Amino acid sequence: MLMAAAWPSSGQSLPAAAESGECSLEGAVPATVAAVDEDFELLLDDGRRVALAGLEFPPREAGDRRAAIRDRLNSWLAGRDVFLGVFAGSPDRWGRTPARLYASDPSGGAAAPLVSVAATLLSAGEARFRPDPTAAACAKPYLAAEALARDSGVGLWSLPEFRPIDVSAPGAVKELQRRRGMIVVIGDIRSVGESRRAFYLNFGDKWRDSFTVVISRRNLAMFGRIEPRSLVGRRARVRGLIETGSRIEIATPAEIEFVDSGVSR
Repeated sequence: MLMAAAWPSSGQSLPAAAESGECSLEGAVPATVAAVDEDFELLLDDGRRVALAGLEFPPREAGDRRAAIRDRLNSWLAGRDVFLGVFAGSPDRWGRTPARLYASDPSGGAAAPLVSVAATLLSAGEARFRPDPTAAACAKPYLAAEALARDSGVGLWSLPEFRPIDVSAPGAVKELQRRRGMIVVIGDIRSVGESRRAFYLNFGDKWRDSFTVVISRRNLAMFGRIEPRSLVGRRARVRGLIETGSRIEIATPAEIEFVDSGVSR
C-alpha cells in the first residue's frame, strides 16, 4: 500500500491555529473523534457526522492512495479530543455538519500546538482546496496552505491527473474534456464577452476551441468591485467542474485567483 507522506510534506512547520478571526479557534468547541469513515467524514462520539468543508480528497478510483490518506487521518484523529468550528447552524442534506477542525500537531509531542487539520492536509498535498461556499471564510488560509504542496509538486500534485492544466499547452482542451471531478486550470484571459445572462472570460483567441470561465450577472456582486472587461491580460488560476464543452461557471471569488503582478482578489 502507498504510504501517505509525512505532514507537512513541504518540510515547513505549520503555524499554530489562529486564536481569532473568521477561520480560527474563535467559537470552536471541544469534541472527540470516534473514527474517520471511507468518505473522509468524521464520526464524533456524540453521534454527529462532520464534513471537512473546503477539502477535496482523491476519488475512489485512486485506490491505495485514497486509502493511505484516510488511514493516516484516522490514525491522527480517531479517539482524540479536538476543537470543532462549525460553518453552518444546521447539518447539510446528507446529515453532515460542515466544519473546520483543530488538533494537536501530528509531528509534535504532547505539548504540540493546535493546528488546522485542513491546512495540514492541504500543505502535504493530501487534499486540494474545494471552493465550498460554506468554507468561504477559510479560502485564503486554505489556498495558502495548498500552495506549499502545489508549488513543490508533492502529494496529489505530483500526479498528472491532479496537476493544473495550462490552457496554452497543446492538447489542453482535450485534456479538460477528459478530466473528471474538480479541475484546476491556469492561463491568460485573452478576451471578455458578454450576454444578457453572463460574462465570459475567454482564455484563447477562438472561444469555441478554448477554455472559458462564465460569471453569471446575478453573481457578479459576489466578486466586489470587479469589472470583467478590465481582466483582459490577467493571468488566473480557476477551479471547478467542467460543463458542456470546456467551460467552468464560477459563483464565488474563491474559485478564481489572479496570479500575475496585478492586485489579487
